[in-house]
Amino acid sequence: MTDLPDGTLRPWGEVAESCSWETLLIGNGLSRHVWDPFGYPTLFEHASTADLSAADRALFGPGPNFERALGDLLTAIRVCSVVGIDTAPLYARYRSIQTALGSAVRNVHINRDAVPGETRQAIKDAMAEFEWVFTTNYDLLIYWAMAYGGDFTPFLDHFRWGGRCEFDPARAPVEVGQVPIYFLHGALHLVVAGDGTVFKLTRQRITTLLEQFGQPIDGDPDARPLLVTEGSAKDKLEVIEGNEYLAHCLDRLQRNDLDTVVFGSALGDEDAHIAAALSESPGRAVAVSMLPGGAKADRLARQLDIYGRVAVDELIFFDATTHPPGAAKLRVRASEAGS
Repeated sequence: MTDLPDGTLRPWGEVAESCSWETLLIGNGLSRHVWDPFGYPTLFEHASTADLSAADRALFGPGPNFERALGDLLTAIRVCSVVGIDTAPLYARYRSIQTALGSAVRNVHINRDAVPGETRQAIKDAMAEFEWVFTTNYDLLIYWAMAYGGDFTPFLDHFRWGGRCEFDPARAPVEVGQVPIYFLHGALHLVVAGDGTVFKLTRQRITTLLEQFGQPIDGDPDARPLLVTEGSAKDKLEVIEGNEYLAHCLDRLQRNDLDTVVFGSALGDEDAHIAAALSESPGRAVAVSMLPGGAKADRLARQLDIYGRVAVDELIFFDATTHPPGAAKLRVRASEAGS
């Protein structure tokens, strides 16, 4: 078993040589490093102060979960349709919440062209070094990096090309040389159709992915964004298990037994389900990035917390600023983005 943490951080160059490191798990720390506004507390808090009415907020229940609120409304709409009750007020709430979510995301999200090509290329190159990539991020930064240069090679996302790009479990087999990427908590370019099918939005000639997010889907009034936005790991897991695509992604992480780099995730209470998935293969090594600032005692406390969640034979903590995605040159400042 790994030695107890002591608050120190190893340089990535030293860690890189210790294991094969075939799997990468990306958390929101990467997005925040590139664009600090990605660190807003929650979409719900942002939307509550701008667009959500009191009637809208009352539909969220105990947690700020847009996916659940929209899903519950759709269930109510279907039931009311069957028994002959007017669904217009329910659709009004549905559209109001969907619009508020879209507005909140667009207000904090950086535009694609404001992210330098060098930044997108650096992230793409870093991901291509691994055999498997997982991310809990739902902003568009990872997707933009995948597609940078107009070529998704070597990445695979299990969505069919042509027409409506639907998730296709039959595309789950991964060929040699391909790097599959799994969006564990959904993403801004992913949509749940009214029939439960998950598909991805693609950039149109005059409409960007960011502009399309949260907008009604032609021919499918019940479609909604696929985002896991609730606060607790228990609630996250409930949403994941109820969606074919998300369940597939988590299953792949649970079955993955390769040495894993975790970059930009604290693996805290809200991501206990991710830590549990990593612990499914205790024989693997896991290297967790951490920023070097602050007191050593504070780092030790965070390390011990992760040590108590991730049950693997070797657990290593390294300096995030020494790993390629943590390079200072990747950061985009508001003045540089024109924001």
